[in-house]
Amino acid sequence: MVSYVCCALWLNKKATHSTKVYGNNLKERFCSMANLQTMVEKTTIPKAIISPKTTQSSDNQTITKAFWHLRTYRNCDYELGLKIVPLRSCLLHNNVNRILPQNEPLKPKIEHWVIKTKPKWKTDLLESHLDKESGELTDAGIYSTDDLTSGNYRKIKALNRFCDIFQPLYKKNKCSIFFLTLTLANQSTTDIRGFLNSYKTRLKRNGIKIMGSIWVLEISPKLHVHYHLLIATNRIFIKGKSIPNFLKGNDLWGCRTQIEFAKKHIRNYLSKYFTKNQFRILQKRTYGVSISKQFN
Repeated sequence: MVSYVCCALWLNKKATHSTKVYGNNLKERFCSMANLQTMVEKTTIPKAIISPKTTQSSDNQTITKAFWHLRTYRNCDYELGLKIVPLRSCLLHNNVNRILPQNEPLKPKIEHWVIKTKPKWKTDLLESHLDKESGELTDAGIYSTDDLTSGNYRKIKALNRFCDIFQPLYKKNKCSIFFLTLTLANQSTTDIRGFLNSYKTRLKRNGIKIMGSIWVLEISPKLHVHYHLLIATNRIFIKGKSIPNFLKGNDLWGCRTQIEFAKKHIRNYLSKYFTKNQFRILQKRTYGVSISKQFN
């Protein structure tokens, strides 16, 4: 991880796995406790591997959590969790008419999706609590995670970035945001990239510019695959009117879609799908975000 972790490992060789009080040793190692606190505060630990317990604070002490890697091992039940979802015929030949470069080999035809319902890799991390005032370092036990859980961290980070940009604009009525659901992804007439390209073109023809979008792939326990999208555009004035058909995109997707304009904090629309969805499709992205260059 960082220097702080390396120091902790060096000290760990010289003590038992019970409560350890290093105090002056840490001060001597880093010259002063202030330097140690600065290093701890700058330490970046992925949220995906942070223990669900909150950081403990009181009047006389502040506890900081630290994690370091113990082992990563293969899940013996991984193969039992692989499920097959067949694809609609039009998805099988989506690139049949594309002209390939002279030396580019033909890609194998994909006739189904393989869904991973159980993690392939599991990881054990040693969790320790550091009292930055006294220098007391205490082993708190083993924290276990896996590749499915850690993958959600990147999605949540992307969602936070999207919300930080467009939530203030939404509050000031400078943009419109709507929530779009694309059902039956394995039965649709196109993939998510093709839909977004066609949808963006359609909105542009109707005088609507997409300022940003974010999508997440969700797989239900019954292996129903669908997408959820948040799309931010310039202001759309349809108050008191029905939602225009061109916004729904049923014909572009080839299956039923649902649309709802945001009426609350936009993070609430996707956060539950980002955190609860644990299944993955092998060799397929589970989320995507696109933000106009003017906001970068």
